[in-house]
Amino acid sequence: MVPPTTDVIDTPAGAIECLRVAGGADPARGSFILLHGIQGTAASWSAVAARLGGERVILMPNLRGRGRSLSPPSPEAYTLAHFAADLHAVIEAAPAPVTLVGWSMGVLVALSYLSRHDPARLDGLVLASGTACAGTEAVWFHSDSHEGLAEEARLRAERLALSAYATPVAVAGAWQSVRNADLSAALAGIVLPTLVLHGAEDDQCPLAHGRRIAEGIPGARLDVWPGAGHNLMAQDPERFAQALLRLYAAARGDMLAATQ
Repeated sequence: MVPPTTDVIDTPAGAIECLRVAGGADPARGSFILLHGIQGTAASWSAVAARLGGERVILMPNLRGRGRSLSPPSPEAYTLAHFAADLHAVIEAAPAPVTLVGWSMGVLVALSYLSRHDPARLDGLVLASGTACAGTEAVWFHSDSHEGLAEEARLRAERLALSAYATPVAVAGAWQSVRNADLSAALAGIVLPTLVLHGAEDDQCPLAHGRRIAEGIPGARLDVWPGAGHNLMAQDPERFAQALLRLYAAARGDMLAATQ
């Protein structure tokens, strides 16, 4: 893979760092935007990005509280609405059309974005290991203290094979927002070609959550990975990349057919 470069994308709140892999990609063919989870960073996507080929631009943002992106000191600055605003700036700066890919909390960020913004720049949606409503089943953290969350985050990062992760304050604020969120009502209004990926043995976000997302989005397809846990990208990055490329190929074929 061509080494990524770093874009700095301005938002009203501050700058978002975004890793870009372009190489010889044709901007007219659009881009993949890959969203990390609640404590992950752009680095979560390295293995998948390396397998996506050079046809499209690949953008991997570090949402606030990660890398060199803005990092407010208050947990209240890390809600899903704030992350959706960060994502909006990235999508507006990206070559269109965009295939939006979210993993874990990235699924909720994508759904929050779609509930607030026109999806005209998007050509497809991939939702992996996620939920529209965490409820009492998708419980990622238990502590209410920064110290407790920091230790839980460290142990969770080890289990999920994360090479880098968010600041404790970003995790604390995001978890407070996630556990109170219910974006189920937004599913029925999504009109994009949608693929839902979920591990059958996901202990962080049980398979029932992926099934509910797929059932709620008109025409969505569910791909269950037998034996797989929460971090599908680490478990089989080649399979993950091929799923994205197939969705893009189908969307591009439909787009070309519409112009003939």
